[in-house]
Amino acid sequence: MSTRPFWPGGNTPSLYPSETSERPAATVLWDYQNCIPLLRTPSWDRPVTLITPVVVPPAGNDPADNRDPFEIFGQSLSSRDIPIRHVPYTKNQCITGVHVAFIRRAEVVIFVITHLDGPGFPLQLGCAELVAQICESRPLIILACCPVAGHNIPNAYFRTLVHVAGYANPELLIAANLFLDGGAGLTAPYANMSVQNQVLDTGSAWPVRPWVGERDLLETCALWQECLPYPFHLNPATLESLLKRDGYALHYVVRDPINGSLVGFCAAYATFADSFDVALVGSIAAVIVQTAYRGRGIGSALYKAAMSRLQRVRGVRRLHLGSTFPRLLCGVPAEMDYVDQWFERKGWPVSTQGHEGQGGLVADWILRFTDLPSMTVYSTGLGFRQCVDSDAEQVLSIEHRQPATSTHSHGWYDLYAQTLRQGYIGDVIVAYENDTIVATAIIYTPGEQSPAAVDIPWPATLSSSIGGATCICIKDANNSREIILTELIFACSRALSQRGMTGMFLDAVSAGQREIIPLGFQKWMQYKDVWREMSTT
Repeated sequence: MSTRPFWPGGNTPSLYPSETSERPAATVLWDYQNCIPLLRTPSWDRPVTLITPVVVPPAGNDPADNRDPFEIFGQSLSSRDIPIRHVPYTKNQCITGVHVAFIRRAEVVIFVITHLDGPGFPLQLGCAELVAQICESRPLIILACCPVAGHNIPNAYFRTLVHVAGYANPELLIAANLFLDGGAGLTAPYANMSVQNQVLDTGSAWPVRPWVGERDLLETCALWQECLPYPFHLNPATLESLLKRDGYALHYVVRDPINGSLVGFCAAYATFADSFDVALVGSIAAVIVQTAYRGRGIGSALYKAAMSRLQRVRGVRRLHLGSTFPRLLCGVPAEMDYVDQWFERKGWPVSTQGHEGQGGLVADWILRFTDLPSMTVYSTGLGFRQCVDSDAEQVLSIEHRQPATSTHSHGWYDLYAQTLRQGYIGDVIVAYENDTIVATAIIYTPGEQSPAAVDIPWPATLSSSIGGATCICIKDANNSREIILTELIFACSRALSQRGMTGMFLDAVSAGQREIIPLGFQKWMQYKDVWREMSTT
C-alpha cells in the first residue's frame, strides 16, 4: 500500500462563502469513493456514523455555548433527513467497542481529525487507521480540520479526504454544506434566524409561527400547566429540555395578533422508528389552546402546520398521537376524553380500541421497592449485570429482541444508541447466557443527564428517589420470556437500589401486565395509544 500523499490539482471542488480568501473554505482533496456529495452515496438514507475527537472548543465559538463543537456539523447534515449517529472519541481510549458497534451499522463513516502536530496528536491519525480497518468495505470519509500540507496522509488507505482550516462553527457549516451539495453555493440553515419570525400559510386567520425557545418557553410552560392535569405539570427547564431537540422537533405557536400573548401551542417530532433508520415516526405530541380562545380554529391551524411539515419530511410513514422519545405524553391521557372527538374529526381512530395497535390503552406504572416480594429463584441459568464495552454490538442488535412491555419498540434503538455513545453504558442492564445477550433494559435516575432521564421526565416529578426502567426487550426465540422479564425487573430494582432509589417507574406499558402486577406495580397514568398511516392524511 502506497503511503505517499496525493494532492490533486486543477478542478478540486472548493466552497467559498465570499470572494475573499480570508473566509472559511472547504475543499475535497480527493474522493476516490465518489462520496461527495453524500446524496450520491448508495443507500445514503441509512445511518451515517460521525466520529469526532473530544477537544476544547475553538476560540472562534461563543464562550457561552457549551455544546460539543461538532454538534452543529451533525445537525447541519441531519437537516437534509440524513440520519446521523454522533460518537465522540478520546485521546486515551481512541476506538472502543461502542465505536465498533456503530461503525458496523453505518452506511458511511465520517472521521474528524483536528490536529496532526503536537504531543499525542498523531494518535488521531492512528485512530483513523483503526477505523479504516473496521470499516472494511464501508465508505470512510476523513474530515481534516487542520493544516494537512506536508503530512503523510495515505490516499490508498483514506479514499476520501475533505479539508477545512479549523473547527469553529462557521468552518463546520461550510464543511457541512460541501458534504451535502458538493461545490454548490452556501446554505447555512442554522445561521439563518429569520425562521423565528416566519409566518406559515395555513389558510387560517391566526398566524402560525415556528416555536422559538428563547422567545416562547415561559409562556408555553404557563399554557401547558393551564391545559394539562396537575400530574403532567413541568417546570420551564424540564419542558425546555424536552422541546429543544434540534433536527427533529417541529413545534408551532399562535399568538394573539392584538396583544401578542401566546394562546396556542403544538409539539411535534419526527424520530427514527427502528434500527434500520429508513422509516420515521411522525408524532403529534400535544395540541393545546388557552381556554378563552378555544373553538376559534387555533388548534386546527396549529395541527395543519405540523401535519404539513411532517408530510414534507422524507421517510415518515406512520403517525402517532403522543411521542416516543422524548416522552412528553405517550398517548392521549385517558382522563382527557373530551379531546377524543376533536382528533376523531381529523381522522384519528381514537375510539377503535385494540384494533391493530390503534386506540389501545397503555399505562405508566410505579413500584415501591418495599412492595416488591421476595424473589423466587428460577432455573433459567441466566446472569445479570451492567453492560460493558464488549456488549455494545449485541445491545444495538435490538431487532433480535422483542419488546417485553410494549407492542412496539419505536424509538428504542435510538435511546439505546444515545445511552451508549454518551457514556452511560452502565445504565444498560443485560441478561446473558454464556456469551449471548438475551434481554436488556435501560435504567435511569432523576437529576442525571443520561438520555433516558432527560427523555422521560415523570419519575422526577414524583420523587427524587424514584428511578426508572425502560425499553425492556427479550430475545424472540426464548421460551421463558415471562420468567426472564420478572428476573430482569428484579435486576433493575437491585441496580436502582444501589443508587439510593426507593422505587421504579415503568413507562408506556401495553404488554406484560400479567408479570408486573404480582411484583407490586401500581398504575400511575393511562393513555390511549393511537396511530395512523401517513398515506391517510
